[in-house]
Amino acid sequence: MKKRIGFILIIIGIVVGADLLVGAVTGKLIREVPDVGVNQTNTAQALFARTADILILGSSRANHSFDCKVIEDSLGMSCYNAGRDGQNMAYDAMVFFSYLERHKPLIVILDIVDSQLSNRWFDNLKEMNCYYGLSKPLDRIVDDNSNWIEKIKLKSNLYRYNNTWQWLLNAHITESQAERDGFRPMPVNARTNFKASFHNKENIKIDKRCFHYLEEIRKACDKNHIQLILTYTPSLVVVKNSGLEDWIDAYAKKNNLTYYDFGRDAEFYEHPELFYDMTHLNAIGAKLFTKKFVQNLK
Repeated sequence: MKKRIGFILIIIGIVVGADLLVGAVTGKLIREVPDVGVNQTNTAQALFARTADILILGSSRANHSFDCKVIEDSLGMSCYNAGRDGQNMAYDAMVFFSYLERHKPLIVILDIVDSQLSNRWFDNLKEMNCYYGLSKPLDRIVDDNSNWIEKIKLKSNLYRYNNTWQWLLNAHITESQAERDGFRPMPVNARTNFKASFHNKENIKIDKRCFHYLEEIRKACDKNHIQLILTYTPSLVVVKNSGLEDWIDAYAKKNNLTYYDFGRDAEFYEHPELFYDMTHLNAIGAKLFTKKFVQNLK
């Protein structure tokens, strides 16, 4: 019996030791990962490294629409695009409050699309597990949206990092690094057959949790004297009235925020060749859009 107990204790010791070693090594690699232009490294840069004057938040629409170099060249201010595919307002709050712990930006640009304010993308927060334990603001939001079983699992480094090593090692061994400050342009499709789709009304359902995180960001910007700018980036899906754009407009007016609505801008929706798909600009469209945005901002 004593031998069995001793053997079990040895196995437990090995597992615990391996877990601690994996946590220490992987955590260090994540904090020091270079930006190679993929979602995971962009997020790591925004959470742990960048200190730009302008921080861009949002989903894929933000990430593929705002060309940081155009903003930097025009305004003479540093900029980082922290938008990420398939994430909602909870992700924006994670990045914003983690960023704020080491640097206070002058301007935060928050691009809002319907999926950011709905409950559809909360399952995608599991993509943030690999950063758990490295950022207190991120930990708080992950914990708020996890059940007790998931919280227990997250205590294990082996669990948190089980889908991490491939992209992390690739990022560390690659010889090329991204130089677009988080912006990831979409390819130009010369044979596009897109055309604008018009709708008269859109059913808006705001998730309480997403709205809560939006309010957290707004109040923190106000408290820290950070200019918060809301945007709705160009799309070929055009809602003429009673849509999300109207909701954002009302929210901005109520809270004295600047809001730029490009969703109904004919300069874009009348030119499908500027789009990669129905809701994302391509590289040419993003450059034109960013130039127009900067002119408005000036």
